[in-house]
Amino acid sequence: MIECTEKNIWYKKHRKGKFKRCFSIFLTFLIVFGVIFYYQKVVVNQIFKICSDYAYSFSTESVNQAVLSSLSNGVKYTDLVSVKENNNGDIVLMTSNSYKINLLSREIIRDTSGNLTQKLNEGIPIPILTFFGFQVLSGYGKDVKVKTCSVSAVKCEFFSKFISVGINQTLHSIYIKVISDIKVSVPLNNKTITCETEVLISETVLVGKVPEIYLNGKLFS
Repeated sequence: MIECTEKNIWYKKHRKGKFKRCFSIFLTFLIVFGVIFYYQKVVVNQIFKICSDYAYSFSTESVNQAVLSSLSNGVKYTDLVSVKENNNGDIVLMTSNSYKINLLSREIIRDTSGNLTQKLNEGIPIPILTFFGFQVLSGYGKDVKVKTCSVSAVKCEFFSKFISVGINQTLHSIYIKVISDIKVSVPLNNKTITCETEVLISETVLVGKVPEIYLNGKLFS
């Protein structure tokens, strides 16, 4: 009778100890899962928001610097577009200078990528309290330079805008749109941000009727 009682006591203690261990493991797993979930949903979103703001700012600044540098040699409207008129002064043909446009595109892409990479390699300042996930305090604390961004790709496109400014007078503006893909990498998550910047390259007033095909923006298509 005594042996049976001792076995029952040992069995109950053993089962109780096993239950405590299982409960501790489950509680630890729950806490770890909660921390990861909170980090993903709150902290990562705040870091992405800050990185996105800086990425757009750096991209715009890099594009403007690249365009200014490329145009410093004095690119004129006639370097990019040739206009032919008939005897009545009406425009019958407009052609783009593919060689000059491609050369200008390569220069802008190269300089934009170089400028943007340099800025991103310096790191993005993130207030230290942001890493705790408290949105109210996310803008406070000492800045920590974090190198989480890199340039994935840069490309550019030329396009035109035609605006009537008088009788048989049309303002023709040539723009370049630079598209920068920036990869933001943080632990357990990656995201690509696409930044678009439009810059005026050149413009002139065309005198005479302009064919509808060009007014619809087909010059650089």
